[in-house]
Amino acid sequence: MIKQSRNKRLLMLYFGMLFGLISFSCLLSSPAWAMRGGETHVITLKASNLPSGQLAYQMASHKIKSKYGRIRDVTSRYVQRPIVPGPTIIMTEGDVAEITLEHDIEGSTLPVSLHVHGVHYKIKDDGTVKAMNGIVDSAAFPGKPYTYRWEAASGTAGTWPYHDHTFGNPMLGAEDKGLYGAVIVNPSSMEVTALIDGEIVDVDLDDVKREFVLWMHETTFWGAEINHILDGQQIPLWSNPTIGARLGELIRFHVIGIGTAFHTFHLHGHRWLEHGTSSVVDTVNIGPISRQTFVVEAGEGVGPGAWHYHCHVLQHMQSGMMGKFRVLE
Repeated sequence: MIKQSRNKRLLMLYFGMLFGLISFSCLLSSPAWAMRGGETHVITLKASNLPSGQLAYQMASHKIKSKYGRIRDVTSRYVQRPIVPGPTIIMTEGDVAEITLEHDIEGSTLPVSLHVHGVHYKIKDDGTVKAMNGIVDSAAFPGKPYTYRWEAASGTAGTWPYHDHTFGNPMLGAEDKGLYGAVIVNPSSMEVTALIDGEIVDVDLDDVKREFVLWMHETTFWGAEINHILDGQQIPLWSNPTIGARLGELIRFHVIGIGTAFHTFHLHGHRWLEHGTSSVVDTVNIGPISRQTFVVEAGEGVGPGAWHYHCHVLQHMQSGMMGKFRVLE
């Protein structure tokens, strides 16, 4: 009798452990477990002068705290100098950013700020002066940094601009002088829809090798590369850059307008889905602060080559608003 009771207990224990393993396996494979997000980005940016007379943002520090308390320092992904466009801040739905802006603009006591589009924030984090928001000068002054809190809430996935909204006279911002950058909020699923080999498919963002952020400012492209082969290293490309990829690599473009002009962005030899639609295009309209994000397979159907990209507004093209997308074997 004692032996039977012991065997029964062992059998129950065995089946209990087996059930637990099966349940845990199902949890790991469920979409909810695969969702990312919930990290806190602790960032310090500086607004500084460039020798050219432009103004620019510089990444001074970027640390990411996981929801479990682990901290990663990713500052080395950025160059340690002011750049145009400013550093691209990459988040995932569910993340929070706490960004301290330091005023490092020589020869000026005017406030400088960060105003972001697309994500959630309180009025004190609006990046405007008190005369506009009625609450506070949401800006940094010399020797007096200012900290903003942005929430990449559910539904904010996309590519969004950030820019100064206080510098100058009147105090409306100096984005025209170079104080702008991008925030990329990736969906928590880490998948985006794309046209690949003639089919509309869901692309895992972990399979994207490079991302190019191209700003269309008046008659010039200003660019940056995010290289995922090099663990997300950000490479400033400056004006009208030549960008590149290997044949067959998945490449994600972020094209954003800034300034006063309206543009049409065209990339030779490649097609993509117009954002949020199933329409296949090779040219898109870009106005101030509007943007288009899309994924292409480099050289798909056309092979390697120095593929031209440019604004299709003739006067802009004649002014040199163009570059090359070099696809190598």
